[in-house]
Amino acid sequence: MPKLIATKGLRYATRRMMAGDEFEANNRDARVLVAIGKARPMRMPGSIDAPPPAIVEKAKQVAAKTSDDDKGALNKLRADYQTLVGKKPFAGWKAGELQRRIDEALAS
Repeated sequence: MPKLIATKGLRYATRRMMAGDEFEANNRDARVLVAIGKARPMRMPGSIDAPPPAIVEKAKQVAAKTSDDDKGALNKLRADYQTLVGKKPFAGWKAGELQRRIDEALAS
């Protein structure tokens, strides 16, 4: 029997429930209550396995790419953009976007 949490006031199995109340329902009723938006399934915490070795290696490679040299080059591009355009660049712009905007500013 799945455990549910009421999202709206409802009556189930002769019980009156308010939003946030926890209860158990049979499989069929649980599907219906979730489908009509009166309840949502209760998430039970579980154990998570370690990620596969391939993903760990890829994460290490990505971390290695963001070295101090890359950050220094990005800071130089930001400084160039600020002196050329006269305003600070958006912090989320990567090196390619900054270079493109610098080239546009130089062309105009």
